[in-house]
Amino acid sequence: MEFEKEFSTEEQCRAYLFGLKWPEGFVCPYCGGEKHWQTGEMKIKCQSCRRNTSVIAGTIFQDTHKPLTLWFRAIGT
Repeated sequence: MEFEKEFSTEEQCRAYLFGLKWPEGFVCPYCGGEKHWQTGEMKIKCQSCRRNTSVIAGTIFQDTHKPLTLWFRAIGT
């Protein structure tokens, strides 16, 4: 029940992955910049170099087209 409450929305799942990937806050993997814009559900654009990255880039979820909530439920069971 607690797991379901913590990860019941896509936004909660993305926020969790963001915290795992950048525990001290966003750092651009290309230039090291720390300021960014959210340009989509998963996309982040660095304000310094203007390159895009994603919360799921480099994770097991990288090429998925399934909702993160589905993956989190599968992993959590």
